[in-house]
Amino acid sequence: MRLHCLPFAKCAKKVRRGRGESSGLGKTAGRGNKGARSRSGYHVSPVTSGIPWYRKLPIRGFTSPRAASKVLRPVSLERIGKLMEDGAARIDAHFLAKNGLIRSPSVRYKIVGAAADLRPALFEANAFSASAKSTICKCGGEQRVVAMAAAGSGGLTATPPCEDIK
Repeated sequence: MRLHCLPFAKCAKKVRRGRGESSGLGKTAGRGNKGARSRSGYHVSPVTSGIPWYRKLPIRGFTSPRAASKVLRPVSLERIGKLMEDGAARIDAHFLAKNGLIRSPSVRYKIVGAAADLRPALFEANAFSASAKSTICKCGGEQRVVAMAAAGSGGLTATPPCEDIK
């Protein structure tokens, strides 16, 4: 082992300020000659003279998970129709999550839009748009509204039959 082959230690890169002129950061230690910035204890405070007091306060609190859980993510019926070429008989949260249309089966979603080529299947979602309901009924499919408390977990609620939809 030779000295020129040794790697630098992390602590060797530390600069010691104010330790002599030849160090490069001696005498004033990079602070300049005079003024408040060169003195010890100098503190830079943010300029907040024109900002209202309520924006100066620290941010506290959180977004309620209950409020966030009521948000419905739209899922296009046209994109579902492209995935149905595999012959899926049931379209639910697990199917959509597996194919990347929603992040996870626990995400609340609403099936929206219309599709020209759609195979009959059982569609389960937290909500359906009017155009999606009519498209599913025209293709001979069935729709079920999944309870908001457990999306995709089988907690089903009653839905009107396709004959009631105009």
